[in-house]
Amino acid sequence: MSTDQKIPDPSTAPRVRGRDKGIKIFMWPKVIYIFPSAVVSLICAIGMWALPDKEYDPSRGPEVVTAAGENAEVVRVDSPKADVPTADGSTKAPGAPITRRERFNTPQNLLGVLFLVVLGFNLVVMGLDFPRFELIGLILAILFTTFFVLWLGSYFDLDLLRPINAMLGSIYVFANAGFYLMYFTMVMIVLAIVYVTRWLDYWEIMPNEILHHHGPLSDLERYPTLNLKFDKEIPDVLEYLLLGAGRLVLQVPNMERAIILENVLFISSKEEALKRLMSRLDVRITTDKDDPLI
Repeated sequence: MSTDQKIPDPSTAPRVRGRDKGIKIFMWPKVIYIFPSAVVSLICAIGMWALPDKEYDPSRGPEVVTAAGENAEVVRVDSPKADVPTADGSTKAPGAPITRRERFNTPQNLLGVLFLVVLGFNLVVMGLDFPRFELIGLILAILFTTFFVLWLGSYFDLDLLRPINAMLGSIYVFANAGFYLMYFTMVMIVLAIVYVTRWLDYWEIMPNEILHHHGPLSDLERYPTLNLKFDKEIPDVLEYLLLGAGRLVLQVPNMERAIILENVLFISSKEEALKRLMSRLDVRITTDKDDPLI
C-alpha cells in the first residue's frame, strides 16, 4: 500500500471566486459636496425656462421696446403705476403695484434664493467640520436663541416679524435659465475630472497585502496586512449625511505612523467589507505557473 501523497493537478483544482479581488479605497476632494447646488441649479434652469420674460424687477416694471427696426429703443418703466409704451406707439398699464413681500414671493426670486441657500450650505460643508457633539450643541443653541427671542417679543409685546419682513422684502435675486444651466455644466465638468483623476492615487487592500497606487505611471507601494488594525471615524456629520463619508485609519505593523485615508465615501460599507476581508488569510502553495493549489 503506497503512502505517497498525490499533489493535485493545478488545472483541476477548484478556484475560489473573487479570491484575488481586493477592496479599492479612494480619497475624494471636498469639492464633490458641491453637487446639491448643481442639482438645484438644473431645477432652477428648468423653472426659469418655464417663466419667460421674468428677468426684471416687478416693482420697477419690465423693459419694453418702443419701436421696431433701427429706431428701436429699450425703456425701463420705473414705476409700475405708469403706462408702459409698446412698439406700436400705444400705451398699456402693467397693473397695480406690488409690495416688497409680494416681490419676494415671485417665482424667479424664490428660485434665486433657493439656489443661493443651497450653494451657501455646500460651501459651509466644504469649509467647516461639524463633529457629532458640536452639531448637536449648535442645533440646541439655535433652538434656545429662537425660543428666547420669541419669549422677549411676547413679554414686551414686540412685533418681531416686522424687521424680518423688511429684511426679506429687501431681497430680490434672480438669474436667467442660461446662468443656471452654465453653472450646472461647469460643476458636472469638474466632477467628471475628479472622477477620472481618482485613479491617480488610491489604495487597494488585499487579503495578504495593502497596495498604494499613486502617480501618473501608477507607482506601487506594498504593506503587509498581517495583524492589521483599522478604525472608522466620522469627523463631519454633514458629510456623512450627504455621501456617507468618513475617515479610515489603518494601523500597519512595524510602521511608526498610521495610514490615514481622508474623505472615504460610503465608509460604513467599506468597513464591513474590510471586516470580511480580514477575517480570512490566504495560504497558497503555488507552482511555476502561480496557480493556487490550496
